[in-house]
Amino acid sequence: MNWWLVWLVAFITGISILGIYYSRRIKSADDYVMANFSLGFFPICGSIIATALGASAVIGASGKGFTIGLSWFTANIPYVLFSILLAMILGSTIRKLKLYTLPDLFVRRFGKATGLIPALVISILYMTPTFGMQIVGMGSILTSIIDVPLTLAMLLGFVVCVAFTLMGGLPSVAWTDAVQSVLILLGLIVLFLIGVNYVGGFNVVMANTPENISSFFSLSKTEMFNYLVIFGPFYLVWQTTWQRLAAARTDKIAVRAVSIGYLLSGFVGLFAIGIGIVARQVLPLNTVPDLVYTEFLTTIAHPSIGGLFMVSLFAAVLTGATSFLLSGAANISKDIYHGWISPDASDKKVLKVSRLSVAIMAFLGLGVALFIKDIVAIYTYALSLSAVTLVMPVMAAMFWKRATKSGAIISIIGSLAFALIWNFAGRPFGLHEIIPGLAVSFLLLVVGSLVTEHSSEEEVIAYYFALKELDDPSLESANSVVDTSVKQERMDA
Repeated sequence: MNWWLVWLVAFITGISILGIYYSRRIKSADDYVMANFSLGFFPICGSIIATALGASAVIGASGKGFTIGLSWFTANIPYVLFSILLAMILGSTIRKLKLYTLPDLFVRRFGKATGLIPALVISILYMTPTFGMQIVGMGSILTSIIDVPLTLAMLLGFVVCVAFTLMGGLPSVAWTDAVQSVLILLGLIVLFLIGVNYVGGFNVVMANTPENISSFFSLSKTEMFNYLVIFGPFYLVWQTTWQRLAAARTDKIAVRAVSIGYLLSGFVGLFAIGIGIVARQVLPLNTVPDLVYTEFLTTIAHPSIGGLFMVSLFAAVLTGATSFLLSGAANISKDIYHGWISPDASDKKVLKVSRLSVAIMAFLGLGVALFIKDIVAIYTYALSLSAVTLVMPVMAAMFWKRATKSGAIISIIGSLAFALIWNFAGRPFGLHEIIPGLAVSFLLLVVGSLVTEHSSEEEVIAYYFALKELDDPSLESANSVVDTSVKQERMDA
């Protein structure tokens, strides 16, 4: 019996049933994109874990454990730390604003024009290559389960992902993520323990592992600083986290579920790294890092149980793909279509465009996966540009009432141009573009705001302070408080 295939078919059948169930409950665009802002602790926490522990976190971390060792765990601290800080400091505010997307914040605070560039950056530049990476990951996993060429395996993974996302939207994605998070956690922990037992125990692993591999501090200070700067700020504006915070049923659920989700993601990531370290005792040291997890799995585990671990890996990649696909589609349908092309469109029309946007994003990502070789380089580049253009205006919307529409637009366009020029110039002085890019973004925002006045379409407000005392409001009451604050500000002016 082909246990690998049995587990895979069982998994796909299960998520298909869930997708069909939720597809019948989707009645509006809010239901599809944001689960009608009613998700509880388990689906949000599970969705965070499943998305954070995607292809790069499982396959990539195992490969890094194999080549770098435990010090890779310290490189993951920035994303966990910044994400938890975002949830604890701004989680309640984000939940009260009930934002569909991150560009929705720009539109609400600074006006319609400021939301277009962030929407394009997130949906096309960031989400598309990210989805493409997941397609490549799914294809690689499927080729180890069924004997088909990589291209065909990628197409099969693409069909499963798109069909599931089109059917149920965020409700099915979030609940399936929650179930898949259990599979991922179980797969990583149990495979690590089986691996340790297979090679003879912890003492054998430690005795045969070089000191630089078993140390948490083998990365240089320069490397750690680079990881902190490159990955940390981006997670302040990672739309996936913002959407999960906004979709929560209450403020407390939003903050606790996201914080605990990232804590567990960081902790369980240790097991992925540990699998790579244990694999050094079994696999040739010249094994390609991205193949370490699957090679180790097929070597030590009987297919009857190994099939479950392989499905957990497939689940990790699939859940990342569905989350990125749905998030990018929301930018197209809500920020670009509803915000610019057809502001008066009915909810039913927006729902149709949301599903169409999923298909568009999916085919763009498939094109990236099939025809662009260096996807990782594109992804890293997109991550950098997202952080440079979004972090400072977002922080201004939350904390600085004096920020103006003109200042925000100057900051977004100017920092984007500067980051592109800096990168094409070969990163002078060895500095990654995020470091000088954030500095330029901050400077342009401050100077541009101080020399310009607020426009009539702005909400002149610092959301963090204005909504701090508001106790878990409905959307209408939150907007009422915002409107009152705006009117008072304009009267004072």
